[in-house]
Amino acid sequence: MPVTDCSRRCPPPGERYPPICASAGANALDSDLLLGGSSRRQGHDNTPPVPQFCRLFLIRADAGMPTPGLDTPNPVIIREGRLSLTRLGMPGILGRVPDAAAEFSSSAALPILREACQQAGLSSDGAELLRIGENANFRLASAPLVVRISRSADRLPRVKRELCVARWLAAAEVPAVRMAEEIEQPLMVDGHPVSFWHAVTGGEPTPTHIDLARLLAAYHAAPDCPCDLVTFEPLTTSGSRLAKAEGVDQADLDFLQARCADLTNEYEHLEFALPRGPIHGDAHTKNLLTDHGQVVLLDFEAAAIGPREWDLMPTSIAVQRYGLPENQYQEFAATYGFDVRSWPGYPVLREIRELTMTTWIMQNVGESPAIAAEFALRVASLREGDRERPWHFF
Repeated sequence: MPVTDCSRRCPPPGERYPPICASAGANALDSDLLLGGSSRRQGHDNTPPVPQFCRLFLIRADAGMPTPGLDTPNPVIIREGRLSLTRLGMPGILGRVPDAAAEFSSSAALPILREACQQAGLSSDGAELLRIGENANFRLASAPLVVRISRSADRLPRVKRELCVARWLAAAEVPAVRMAEEIEQPLMVDGHPVSFWHAVTGGEPTPTHIDLARLLAAYHAAPDCPCDLVTFEPLTTSGSRLAKAEGVDQADLDFLQARCADLTNEYEHLEFALPRGPIHGDAHTKNLLTDHGQVVLLDFEAAAIGPREWDLMPTSIAVQRYGLPENQYQEFAATYGFDVRSWPGYPVLREIRELTMTTWIMQNVGESPAIAAEFALRVASLREGDRERPWHFF
């Protein structure tokens, strides 16, 4: 799919919609996981501030004209009345998002959000969809909270660990997002674990890789973790995703499953340089936000007991895949106190990490042609052994 600039304002109802596209500025997306849209509101209405990944949706109520909306970083707004969420499947053809029972999608998350908020004594009116991936994340308009809906019931242990880690980091005074202690959680709604988090303010300073290194060092040094963390098995999640894959070419699926098996064996023979202990599991700058002028860490769903090298991988990979300047990586390594690229096991762990990144985006190939194209790009680069081909943030 060609890469084009779709930074212009999306057209009003009644005008022709452009094809879904991904621009060269895709990696400029905000991390709005818990931000509550403050970065968006600094602009003019819903005009994207920079060229960016443009994922067009139509929200259609039973009455009224179709209205345009943008997923990350612009919100999908929940409106009164029964909703159906549709997407532009290909130019000129409007495809229906699969039913909630068939797939975890933007539309499937809406009734779960309503029920969860009702159980918690909150209103979901006017909530914004911030992001959908492993979880659907909604910013409430009725309270400064973010509601996090997990894909399936088997994620419940992970959600419980995430909440425990948040409490542990609060006690250890590690700067991190805070769970909503006033709500008994997690909730289970129609087979989906749901958690509630305090929204952060956003603003300055903008999180950097130095902040990430500093926060990882604090996380790794925090004492007496009370959480029942699992032993880190980096390929278990990828294997589970591949077993449930839908809408993926069989040749791609066979390749990824074979690579997963090979890397599982290689991982078992690695000798690590750093001591084992609690790890974040998904440590990158998109999991940093600013709250009242302080950079904080978020997203503890993948927390485990494992090699600290794993938490250093995303930043090193970003040099080749996302264009991170080498000097910024060197600042990251110096701040943390270890250069993971100097470790002999780095090539194997990098390939494992890139496989998890590929299976992550694979879960949403049905959401838009842009995501499907990115998944195809990642699979091709892995199959060809191309370690320099640029990838795009989603």
